Amino acid sequence: MKQFFDSLLNVPVPDPDDARRRRLLNILLLGNIAAALVGLLAIVISNLATNQLANLETAVLLGSTFISALGCYGIYQINRRISGRWAALLYLLLLTLVFTFTDTPDQLSNGRSLFLFTLPIAISSLILLPEASFLFAFISGGIVSGLALSIGQAANVFAIIGFFMLALVSWLSARSLESALRELRTINANLDQVVTQRTQALAESLARERIEAGRNQVILNSIADGVIVFDKDWNATMVNPAIRGILELSPEVIINRNFRELIEHPRLSESGRRLLRSMIEHDTQPLSFRIEWGDKTLSVSAGQVYEIYENGEANIGTVAVFRDFTREAEVERLKSAFVAIVSHELRTPLNAILGYAEMFREAVYGPMNEKQVNMANRIITNTQRLLGLINDLLDQAQMEAGKLTIKMEPVKPSELLENLHGLLDKTASDKNLSLTSEMDDTLPETLMGDSARLGQILVNLVNNAVKFTEQGGVRVRLFCVPAVQQWGIEVSDTGPGIPHSELPYIFETFRQVEGAATRTHGGFGLGLAIVKELVNLMRGEIKVTSDSNTGTTFTVTLPLVVP
Repeated sequence: MKQFFDSLLNVPVPDPDDARRRRLLNILLLGNIAAALVGLLAIVISNLATNQLANLETAVLLGSTFISALGCYGIYQINRRISGRWAALLYLLLLTLVFTFTDTPDQLSNGRSLFLFTLPIAISSLILLPEASFLFAFISGGIVSGLALSIGQAANVFAIIGFFMLALVSWLSARSLESALRELRTINANLDQVVTQRTQALAESLARERIEAGRNQVILNSIADGVIVFDKDWNATMVNPAIRGILELSPEVIINRNFRELIEHPRLSESGRRLLRSMIEHDTQPLSFRIEWGDKTLSVSAGQVYEIYENGEANIGTVAVFRDFTREAEVERLKSAFVAIVSHELRTPLNAILGYAEMFREAVYGPMNEKQVNMANRIITNTQRLLGLINDLLDQAQMEAGKLTIKMEPVKPSELLENLHGLLDKTASDKNLSLTSEMDDTLPETLMGDSARLGQILVNLVNNAVKFTEQGGVRVRLFCVPAVQQWGIEVSDTGPGIPHSELPYIFETFRQVEGAATRTHGGFGLGLAIVKELVNLMRGEIKVTSDSNTGTTFTVTLPLVVP
C-alpha cells in the first residue's frame, strides 16, 4: 500500500527540491480530487433523497464540482509529466479563481471569506518558489480591491497589508527551510563519502597487516580522525595519535586493553555505552552512529576485517573510527531552534483564525444557520488541534535546547483533578467512556510543584488513554508514599494495550506504536516524550505496564515537597 501511494505522489526528478515541491502539490491535488468526488457523491445522494436531482441549481453545482475535479486531475498530469512549476502556478491560479466566486463580493473583500485569499499566499512559497508568495499577495490584493470597488466600497487596505506581511513570513520560512535542507544534504553527503572511504581504506590496510605493518602505522598516523584497531576478541592492538585529541586519552592507556573496559569510562554517556555494548555483544558494525563523550559529540563507524582463505574467510578484527561531530550536532540543534521559531510564528495566524471562528459561532456579525455554526465548530476543533500540535513541537524544541524550566509553587492536587475533568470529561463521554479519579487521604492538601506542567502531564496521559480506549473507561489516582517522601500519579485504561516489543521505545521522540489505532488517531508522537522529559526535570520517574487483556497503566512518581 505504501509503495502504491508513493508511486502516486512521488515524481522521479534529479532535483530534490523540485521533487519535494511536486510531492506536496500531488498531495494537495489528490486531496482536492478526493474531496470533489466525495462532494459529488454527497450531492447526488442528498438530491435523490429529496427528488431534486433535475434542479438547475443542483446541475450547476454538480457540473462545477466535476470541472474542478477534472481541472485538478489535469494539473496532476502536468505536474507528473511536464513541469512542476507550471502545474503549481496553474493550481494556485485555479484556487484563487475558485475562492473569488465562493461568496458575495462584500464578504470576500471585507467579511468572513477574506481569509480564503491567504491560502494561496502561504501555499505558493511551499509548492512553487519562496518568492511566489509576493506574487499571490499582489494578485489577492488586486482581487479584493476589485471586488470592493465593484460594490462601491473602499479597498480594504489593512487586509492588503496583511497579505504582504503573510507573504514576507512565508518567504522567510520557505527560504530558510530550503537553505537548511541544502546544507544538511551537503553535510550528509560529505560525511557518508568520507566515512565510507576511510572505513574501506582501513579495512584493506588491516588485511595486509602482517606484511605491511610499518606502512599501516604510517597511514594511521596521518589520519585526522581517531582510529582504534581491535582483534577478534576486542582487544586494542593499534591506535593512531589523533585518538588523543578525540577521546582525550593517551594511546598507551588504550593499547592492549579490551574494548569493554573503554566503554565503562565515566565520560561516555549512558546511551553511548548501551550502543557500544550492543555492538560488541551482537557482533554488529553499523555504518555510523553517535555517542556523547564528555562535552563532545562523536560519530563512530566500525567495520569488520576478514582474511580470505582458500576455503572461505575469517573475521580477524574490527576497525573503529571516531570523528568529532560536535559542530555538526550544533547545526542540528540550530535546526531544532528553527522548528521552534516557525512553530511560534504559526501560532499567531492560528489564534486569529480561532478567534474569528468563535466570533462567527457566537453570531457576532449577525445570525447564523445551523450549517454555518457546524462549519465554525469544525474550524475551531481543527485549529485547536493544530495549536496543540504546535505547542508540543515548541515544548520539544525547548527541551532539546535545555531552555524549559520548572517553577516550584504551591499546588493543590484536588485542583489538578478538577481541571482535568473540566477538559476531558466531554471527550470521554463522547466515546461512551467513564473518566473517574480518586485521591488518597494521606496525600497532603497542598504540594510544591509546577501546576502547569503537572496538569500537562495529567492531560497528556489521560488524553492518550481516552484516545486509544474504545470500551470501558479511564481511571486516575493520586497517591502518596510517605515512607520514601514521594507522591505519584497513576493513569489506567481498559484499552487494547501496548505490545511488549514496543514498550522500551514509547517515550522516544516522534515514535508511535505501529497499528491501525495509531494511523486512525494520528499525531506527531510527542506526547509521551514530553511527559518523560517533564518527569525527568521534576526529578521523578515514569513507568508503564501493559497487558492485552487489562489495558495500560502509567505510573509517575515525584518527590514529595510540602510548603
